[in-house]
Amino acid sequence: MQYSNDSKVIIPKRSSSLILSIAAIVAGFFIVVTLIGIIVSSLFNYEEVTINNETKMMFHLKWVESDAFVLVPHVISIIIIVVFLLLLMIIINVKIKKSDPFVKPKGLLLLVEIFVSSIDNFTVEMLGEKLKSFAPYIGYLAIYLFAANVFGLIGFTPPPTANLSVTLTFGLTTFILIRYYGIKYNGWGHFKSLFQPILLSPINIIGELAIPFSLSLRLFGNILSGVIIMALIYGGIGLGFNTLLTNVFQTNAEFGEIFAPFLGFVPLIHIYFDLFSALIQTFVFILLTAVFISNASE
Repeated sequence: MQYSNDSKVIIPKRSSSLILSIAAIVAGFFIVVTLIGIIVSSLFNYEEVTINNETKMMFHLKWVESDAFVLVPHVISIIIIVVFLLLLMIIINVKIKKSDPFVKPKGLLLLVEIFVSSIDNFTVEMLGEKLKSFAPYIGYLAIYLFAANVFGLIGFTPPPTANLSVTLTFGLTTFILIRYYGIKYNGWGHFKSLFQPILLSPINIIGELAIPFSLSLRLFGNILSGVIIMALIYGGIGLGFNTLLTNVFQTNAEFGEIFAPFLGFVPLIHIYFDLFSALIQTFVFILLTAVFISNASE
């Protein structure tokens, strides 16, 4: 925002560049999804694969009969997100190196400055100055988890966080960091609270061991429930339209689901489950991570 010297009216010059940068990031994300989707579809067949007497829909490498060359849909989602974030970080790095530190940032750099400042302030407020160096991990969680949670909007493959192995990895990482910072600032006395009072030691130990599972299951359950609900909605709408088209045109229609996004209530449900819920779950995860580490380091 800038102020006019005469009328002192706010002139939203930087706001427009900020909006354009966000739009460019979203457009770039869709471009990356499209390109990787083309590559995946040219190399893999999406088909039923039986492994250990269990049949699942997977991406099976073409021209190879062995079931060793398969990828689950969540892995494709992870690849897409990682590739996009790497490209975005490279672009940001190049822009930072070429920017003039004495000129107010705009566009993408303005967005980066706002994000970095917000993460730094959040980290200092939650963890204090002594753990300000923890901000990069908080920022990483915010970026990756939000991108993973909103991936359901694409509809290409499921969100990575709808897979328990992904969320459990984040939960275990946070658990290890809690123990690390606890020992770093309190030594082995960090574990004294587990035995105070001694009669409640089993409960205290179970409570500490439950932290990574509660973090991971909370995120996994909320994202998976959104995926299931949206799948049921699309399936029901598709069945309804297919039945209608079959009765009207006397043909075997199987593309009724494409009409779902054009119904007014479906985008609203997407906004809640794939955008609002994704933002809330991202914030809850980083908030609990900061709280647990702050308590361990005191």
